[in-house]
Amino acid sequence: MTAEVPDVGEIIGWAAVVDSAAVGSLKSFFDLELLDNRYPSLHGLRVLAIVSVVQYHVTLFLTQHGVSVDPALSGPSRAVFFGMDLFFVLSGFLIGTILLRSAESHGSQSPWRFYLRRIFRTFPPYYLLLTILVVVAPMNATQRHHLWMEYAYLTNYAHPLIPGDLLMPWGWSLALEEQFYLTVPLLVALLYKLRGDRKRLAALGVLWAVPLCLRLVAHFRHPEWTDDDIGEALYCRTHARFDTLVAGIMIAYVQNRWREPIAHVLRSPFARAALALPSLACLWVLMNVRNFGDAALPLLRVFSWGTLTSIMYFGWLMLLLNGGDGWIRRALSLPVFRRVATLGYGVYLLHIPIWALLGPTVYGLGMRGGWSKGMVWPFSVALLTATSLAGAYILHVLVEKPFLRLRDRLAP
Repeated sequence: MTAEVPDVGEIIGWAAVVDSAAVGSLKSFFDLELLDNRYPSLHGLRVLAIVSVVQYHVTLFLTQHGVSVDPALSGPSRAVFFGMDLFFVLSGFLIGTILLRSAESHGSQSPWRFYLRRIFRTFPPYYLLLTILVVVAPMNATQRHHLWMEYAYLTNYAHPLIPGDLLMPWGWSLALEEQFYLTVPLLVALLYKLRGDRKRLAALGVLWAVPLCLRLVAHFRHPEWTDDDIGEALYCRTHARFDTLVAGIMIAYVQNRWREPIAHVLRSPFARAALALPSLACLWVLMNVRNFGDAALPLLRVFSWGTLTSIMYFGWLMLLLNGGDGWIRRALSLPVFRRVATLGYGVYLLHIPIWALLGPTVYGLGMRGGWSKGMVWPFSVALLTATSLAGAYILHVLVEKPFLRLRDRLAP
């Protein structure tokens, strides 16, 4: 007997199949696990929030290290301090939409499924970066004392909450969100114990007002507090800042119940203007908060850190979601924004450690390199944004994506 020899065509065909499979596997490895695309324009908003946070920190770091920045750039940059609140409102809206739809269609959602999906989404990159910093960064006594709080997602209740006393002080916002999300399934379940939309919206309205009341009580109990004092006491604390997250849930509820009637009303330019005006008024106050004088600043902070931002973003999101197919909505829905927004969590985690590496070189160039005041700031923002995106992509491919796929198998 003689062995049958495959012909050349078969060999070439097998090689092509193997090669195609290898290419497909490689492409799958490097592809992004893109965010859900149910609301495309929100990806653009998320990118704006990312850029606003990055540019604010760049301005802060440059001025703290004595690098001259053109006041025409640094002034508006520091005035846009409310990008983080946009993250909170968007998170509240997206999580609220998921839970509210589940409650309406199935009566409830298993809180354990919700928690499991949340853990697989946020925990792996956070704990990886924190552990790397523990290993490579020299820690002082205060950082070692606070370390358990950072591992327990209690960063925002560390005292004092200042750089140098924590390894990841920027993790305060992630801690705030995780603490709030512990209660969200219970909140939605209790909400549907109430009968009727009016009672549910009233309950959400009361809950939204609670942080403002707590901020006002703290302000009037401590009239001697400076701007720094009130920031340390209130800005990062969940009990004083969850109003933006509740505002997102309110938007989700309104959208879920009355999306079509609202879209019909907003076909009128007068209705759109009436909704936009309060948002624009809030934006003007937020951008000019320091112009009201130092004496008024602490009280304005009380309203700026959640109340005014909630009202502003409520109007913007309602217009974006229901205001027709205008050029702003089309621009924010460009596919590139979905890809960048997918990397947003990684950018937020990594941009400050990356700046710790890049900053000394930039400071030297800014102070000794003969750069103009108008050049150092845009270069720094572009450099940090690009390098943070590159780092976030690596983090996404190696860490986020495998855990997201594991999440989809364990908690579909």
